[in-house]
Amino acid sequence: MAPTRRPDTPPTLSVEPSPAYELLQSLAVVFGEEDGETYEIGNAWMQEARERAGKELVDRIERVMLGDVDTFIHLTGIVYDTPAPRDVPAFLEHLRQTDPDEIRLHLAQFYARETRRATPTSVIRAAIGGDPEARDEFLRTSHPEWEPWTRYLRNVLDTDGEAYKAELIEALEGWAERVWKPESLTIMPIIERDVEAKRELQRDLPLDRFVTTATNGVEFAPRPGVDRVVMVPSFVNRPLVTYNELGETLLIIYPVADESVSADADAPPLRLVRLSKALGDEKRLRILRALADGEKSLVELADMFGVPKTSMHHHMIVLRSAGLVAVGVGQKRYRLRTETVPDLGALLGGYLGAATPPSAASRSPAQPARRRRTGTAG
Repeated sequence: MAPTRRPDTPPTLSVEPSPAYELLQSLAVVFGEEDGETYEIGNAWMQEARERAGKELVDRIERVMLGDVDTFIHLTGIVYDTPAPRDVPAFLEHLRQTDPDEIRLHLAQFYARETRRATPTSVIRAAIGGDPEARDEFLRTSHPEWEPWTRYLRNVLDTDGEAYKAELIEALEGWAERVWKPESLTIMPIIERDVEAKRELQRDLPLDRFVTTATNGVEFAPRPGVDRVVMVPSFVNRPLVTYNELGETLLIIYPVADESVSADADAPPLRLVRLSKALGDEKRLRILRALADGEKSLVELADMFGVPKTSMHHHMIVLRSAGLVAVGVGQKRYRLRTETVPDLGALLGGYLGAATPPSAASRSPAQPARRRRTGTAG
């Protein structure tokens, strides 16, 4: 798609909450085993969600994932295409009216610029339509060195579109009723508070600074082909930031701010909790020291400290969510945020100085009563 904005004007920016986005995020979190320890919502919540879903529904969801939990992130493009108010019933109705091949185009990341650069759009459409030669060409040209993507893409191309659409809708309907509906009563007020705060902040900051602030360290530089940035707040996805590119639109799913989560005046500031967690690990302190010498890639840091990339990625998520490092949108190069390195002692002193006797009603309304784990809810 050719860009429609003038090169000297920034992309438009909007903050757009939707229960349907968060429905998909809840699935990505619960079934995202690789990042399970990273999500702040906690293993107890994830396990309880699976129990409420039941084995039959869990099995169905695992089938519609087609081997990759990112299926639910790819489907956010269909939420974006859903007419307002983009709630769950509207999303499911829009999905029912969506052509099965269009659903698989979203799963194959057809609308991402990187996918179109690697493979001509005519080949991708033909492959989705069942042309065997186009299928082979799509697999050959779309990041063949990345085996997990090749495996997932093969599953997308080989699945029957009509059957897949029917099972997907059944799975989403079941999850929406059994898991998301009761959770939404707690989660959506948090998201709505965050949206109100972000829209006020948007009036005061330019686009690049707004994105960095909202994401706790993800830096966005306007580039050709991206005319619109849509910020989607998420509670369940905290502290991760995820993206989905839809032609000229970039969706950035960001974690709601700490201030939007807790309404308990006696609780320590969540920023203080995050900083304490980030700085309470010797390896993370050494990582910060290494970044003080200059920016480094995820691979460079993993090699430097002799750990797997997945382990280093976890460390970087913790440091980024604490506001200590920055990373570009869709990139894996990190820099120390020297401009925001906080005074931990001042934060701690401020909290201790403001301490008040605990009240009987000190539990934040943001904390569901049934959650069994202690500490921050996200």
